[in-house]
Amino acid sequence: MNKDYSSDGLLAFLREATVAGRIAPALARSRRAAADALFAKLTESEAADLRQLDVDALKSRFLDTQGDGLRGEVVELYAQRLHGALDDYFRFVEAPESFVSKAARPQAASPRNKQSPKSTEERALETVRLSTPRQRPDVIPVPLKQGRVVYLHGIPADLTPREASKISRVVQALASEAKDDD
Repeated sequence: MNKDYSSDGLLAFLREATVAGRIAPALARSRRAAADALFAKLTESEAADLRQLDVDALKSRFLDTQGDGLRGEVVELYAQRLHGALDDYFRFVEAPESFVSKAARPQAASPRNKQSPKSTEERALETVRLSTPRQRPDVIPVPLKQGRVVYLHGIPADLTPREASKISRVVQALASEAKDDD
């Protein structure tokens, strides 16, 4: 039997493992979102065989081309989720009948009210991760100046120059006559 280690195989695994009850739906969704984002920077050979993928190099390529689009902490979280997805996927490909996700934990073993208290650093990192706005692919950030970003939403892919001009005139009409700080 030919084993599939491709990026398409991983994405299919994340869908099917959820349906089969092998991975929690929320975990599969978060891993798929991370994979979708990072896989945009895969080379053809990496996409064909994920075993040769260096996630840290992929993360660096993603950060280099992303610019100010996503914070480094978010990309780091994506990389962690991709590592988990790859680990589960490779184990599944090798032994599909006996596969159990490493992320699956018995509910009785660690109830929420009996978890050990988190350190200050862990709480701070969790706050940063949870407060980070999610970047939707249909929202275009336009940085104006330090700390000021405008987000464009609903821009059609086939926008004509005439339509773009019309939109820019509407935006210009909204501008105040205050001094520009550029």
